Amino acid sequence: MILTADYLLTGDRNTVVEQGAVAIRGDRILMVGTQADVCAAYPDDEVKTYPGKTLMPGMIDMHVHLAFFNGKKNEKDFLRYPPIRALFAAKRMADTLKAGVTTIRDVGSADRIGTALTLAAKAGYLEIPRIYTCGLGIAMTGGHGTNLYDLAAECDGDTEIRKAIRTNFREGANYTKILTSEAYRGVEMRQEEIDAAVDETHRLGYRIAAHAGFGPSLQMCIDAGVDTIEHGTHLTEQQCIQMRDNDQTWVPTVYIFESSLEDCRKMPPEQAQALHIDYYIDSCACYENDLKRLYDTGVRIACGTDTDCDNFPEASPVYMECYWLVQCGLTPLQAIECATKNGAEALGGADEFGMLKAGLCADIIAVEGKPFEDITALGHVAPVYRAGKEIV
Repeated sequence: MILTADYLLTGDRNTVVEQGAVAIRGDRILMVGTQADVCAAYPDDEVKTYPGKTLMPGMIDMHVHLAFFNGKKNEKDFLRYPPIRALFAAKRMADTLKAGVTTIRDVGSADRIGTALTLAAKAGYLEIPRIYTCGLGIAMTGGHGTNLYDLAAECDGDTEIRKAIRTNFREGANYTKILTSEAYRGVEMRQEEIDAAVDETHRLGYRIAAHAGFGPSLQMCIDAGVDTIEHGTHLTEQQCIQMRDNDQTWVPTVYIFESSLEDCRKMPPEQAQALHIDYYIDSCACYENDLKRLYDTGVRIACGTDTDCDNFPEASPVYMECYWLVQCGLTPLQAIECATKNGAEALGGADEFGMLKAGLCADIIAVEGKPFEDITALGHVAPVYRAGKEIV
């Protein structure tokens, strides 16, 4: 089968193919190029044409909480009846896929929901994005995230951290997430604990993400060798150069800070102060003033929304993260690379997905208009192909 459109983006920051086409067979991409070249190479294939649209790789959300439901109106029902949470998360992931997000990374959720949904999809019960999951995040006793239902396991010291990591992998996780600092209290995990988490995860052949935004904890995580820094609000230019040289990735999650600040500004002042509006003001200013300069160091940036299944009107609005990356100074093509190719590289999946390239999995979306000129076009996606199959 051949898909054609007015334009095609491969997923890198440079390539725009006019009158583009991609040939797929089964779940694989056979060829990418102009319509003339691809149709000439496969003259007997069915051709599906999408006029007025742009073909590009499926988007990747590197920071999602699949089963974080604190504050939901029917929270008591969710606590009492876990199947309701699972059914709701499954629907939200189906909606996420239809919005063009073909891969997500679950960074800490109750009930091992990431593993459960993956197994259900493998069995053919669901059509949802590809899921990477950490199971439970790992935090110090009383640390960031431990006040939320089953978001993180409380661990102190080398032995407890290594055991929690092994337990997560036994239960189906495929990477580790640690929570090393908390914005309002500073550093939480000790260097020795971060080092142990990185060592154990890498020793077992997996990757590790670190929630870090506070200055000293950022350097601790970079020095320890974590694979991705989540949030990284106060990263410096020198730290980004070190991350670039270490092949580490920054997942800034700009959208969640801008969204939270907007929400706080609608509240009475005392309520906004209780929710740390000053922290959101400071964080957004850091992104708006520094992100482009830090990007120019060559550090890899990937998109993450920090949204959850239950409390946001949309699950995994990657198009909004791309919008904010552009507001911070990136070009639309650079932002799209962050949402596709860079995410796949950060996950260790660049040989499988993340670009329109021969041999890779056929995760392909058609976007209305020209997203390489107007990034908001990413919010208008149809159709979506996941592993070569059109999602209806």
